[in-house]
Amino acid sequence: MNFTERDGARKKIIAFVNSKAGGLQGQAVINGLINQIGAENVYDLVIDHGPEKGLEQNQYEKDLRIIACGGDGTVGWVLSALDKFQIQYADFISVGVIPLGTGNDMARFLGMGPGYQGENLSELIQTLSKSETTMLDRWLVEVTPITQSPPIGPGNDTGVSNIKLPLSVFNNYLSFGADAQIALTFHQQRNANPTMFANRFFNKAAYGVISSLTFFDERYLCGHIAGDVELTVDGNNVYNELVASEPDAILILNISSYAAGSNPWQGVPNTLMDGTWTDTDGDQFREQSCSDGYLEIVSVKHFELAQIQLGGRGRRLAQGREIKLTILKSLPMQIGNVTCCFAKSIQDINVFILDGEPFLIEPCQITITRKNQARMIMTDNSQAYRQPRLTRF
Repeated sequence: MNFTERDGARKKIIAFVNSKAGGLQGQAVINGLINQIGAENVYDLVIDHGPEKGLEQNQYEKDLRIIACGGDGTVGWVLSALDKFQIQYADFISVGVIPLGTGNDMARFLGMGPGYQGENLSELIQTLSKSETTMLDRWLVEVTPITQSPPIGPGNDTGVSNIKLPLSVFNNYLSFGADAQIALTFHQQRNANPTMFANRFFNKAAYGVISSLTFFDERYLCGHIAGDVELTVDGNNVYNELVASEPDAILILNISSYAAGSNPWQGVPNTLMDGTWTDTDGDQFREQSCSDGYLEIVSVKHFELAQIQLGGRGRRLAQGREIKLTILKSLPMQIGNVTCCFAKSIQDINVFILDGEPFLIEPCQITITRKNQARMIMTDNSQAYRQPRLTRF
């Protein structure tokens, strides 16, 4: 076992690795971690069918540091398992990330980079063993079906849509509209041709092509989705602000990293295409933080999705502790690392994204409230480190 620096001041370190993440990276990282911290501390999430085995074997550790190796979905997988598993010293457990694959917004936010590229694992482990932690708000998504007029025909005896989300908690962001449609199309094509999408640079190029094609989709032009959604923030109707912004996408942000590292809340406002945009609204809002119990809500036009990647931002709509969305038409949506289809008609689609994976959802009411917090390991040059930090609520 090669891990030095007095073994991270004697903190117990275990690693959960998604061996299927990042092509062949997952297995290579498993082998490297075994050399560093020992085979008894490295768990393959695929073989073990989740983190439960590792958590059970370490449930009495007083200062446990967990390394989640994979994408945003893997991080969510570990955090959700911690929710369910009763660990005696749960408040003292910290979770860090070694990112595999592409995207990796949580790893970027915590200062661990866009993706593992063969760096020295011993140095990464030392960083994760010594670095400070921050509390991360985690958000519960509750869905209530909307009663609709039942379709005509035998067997259609109910007007209540059947809504079931694959996951009910998000850590990064939620979005729907044009950006989610792009993600859904990309996800479908990647699943159909996985070998073609094994290269990070090819993935970026393919994503750009799909984004350009989606620009001509009339469902996501001229702010049409403003009429498909009702938005209430902390009891206040945001209808006027929503309609005025003419959004093609709506983003609900928990961390300041979206779509592989951009920040739609803090970037430079677009004054070229819309002269009414100013940067004076910064005085209306509290400073962005992942631990303050507030979400940031941003509206974005289709062409601004590319500008956000270059440092731009959308229009700030609100910050709030409780978000209610009434979805009036079927939309696609993203949660964790799972993709599902709920829409009955492709003509009536809205797309949602939750933590990076897209799916379709039928008309419903969505309520978002803070579920709990997780303790995350961050570096001192990370976005998380620069944010205001609040103690556990």
